[in-house]
Amino acid sequence: MISGCSGAVSNQPPTLPPTVTLPTPRPTLTPRPTPTLVAATPPAPSQPAATPTPVVYIVQAGDTLIPIANRFGVSVAELIAANGNLDATRLQIGQRLIIPQLRQPAPSDGSLLPSPTPVPYEIRSLNSVRSPAGSLDVMGEVFNPGPTGMSNVKVLVTLQDDAGNALQSAVASVPLSVVPVNQTSPFRVLFTNPPPGFAKFVVVPLRAEAADPRAFIIPLAIRNVTGRPDGPQFRVTGEIANTTADTANQVRLLVTIYDAERRVVGYRYFALSEAPLAPNGVLPFDVLLTTATPNVASFAVYAEGAR
Repeated sequence: MISGCSGAVSNQPPTLPPTVTLPTPRPTLTPRPTPTLVAATPPAPSQPAATPTPVVYIVQAGDTLIPIANRFGVSVAELIAANGNLDATRLQIGQRLIIPQLRQPAPSDGSLLPSPTPVPYEIRSLNSVRSPAGSLDVMGEVFNPGPTGMSNVKVLVTLQDDAGNALQSAVASVPLSVVPVNQTSPFRVLFTNPPPGFAKFVVVPLRAEAADPRAFIIPLAIRNVTGRPDGPQFRVTGEIANTTADTANQVRLLVTIYDAERRVVGYRYFALSEAPLAPNGVLPFDVLLTTATPNVASFAVYAEGAR
C-alpha cells in the first residue's frame, strides 16, 4: 500500500526528494531549454480606433473572479478596478460585471500573449505517452516557489524534430484557478495526430499572474490518506478537514499520481462537494484515477474550498 499526505495549503508527496530536479526524459522525447517567449509589439493603427462597446458579463451560479478574468483574458485586478473595487468574496448571481478592454490586441492567429510581467514558476515532472492509436499525451506540472500565489497559469508545449524545429504547439492550462506558494498543479496536452518527423518536445512558461489565494480559496487539510492500485486504476482515500475559522462553500480536490521517476502519469481535479464545509468539519473522499502506467509509485493530494 502506498500512502501520501498534504499540508493545509500545499501537498506533501510521500516520495518528493529534498532537491527538485527535472526527470530524465525518454531518449526520443528529451525536453531541452528554449528561449523565453516574447510577445511581438503590434503595429500602431493608422487612425484612432472607435471606442468599443463595453462587454458586460452576468454572474452565474458558482462563478468566481479568476475563471471570469481568465475567460476574457484580463487580470483579476483589472476586473476589480473596472467594477468599482468590488468585493471578490461577495459575488451575487445575476450581478453585472463590466469586462475591461485588453491592454493589447490578441494575436491574429488566436494564440495567447505571454503575461506582461509573468510570475516565475518551475516546470517539472514531464512525461509523454503514446497511445496504440498514435496520439501523444504530454503531461507535467508547475511548481510555485513564491513569494506570491499565481493565477491564469498556462504553458506552451511544442513538438520538435531532431534538429529542434517546431512542428506543432498547444497551450495547456493548470486546473487550479489559484496556485498557492509551494504548491504544484499538473497540466496535460493531447496531440491526436503528431506530425511526421516528431522526435521530442519542449515545455516553456507562457502566462502566470500574481494572485492572493486568501481572497478566493480556503486551504483545507488532508488526513488519513492512502493509495493503492485497484485493477487498471489507482484508488486514493482519505479525509478533508476544515481547520480554519471560515466556511468553505465548495470543496475541491486535486489528486496527482507519479511513476518511479516522479513523472506525472495522471491526475484528477473536481468538486467533491457543493455543500458548505463548516469550521472543524470533516469530509471523506474515495477517488479512482485512470493512469498512463500500471506502476504508480507515489501521489499527492491537495484540497481547497471556495469562499
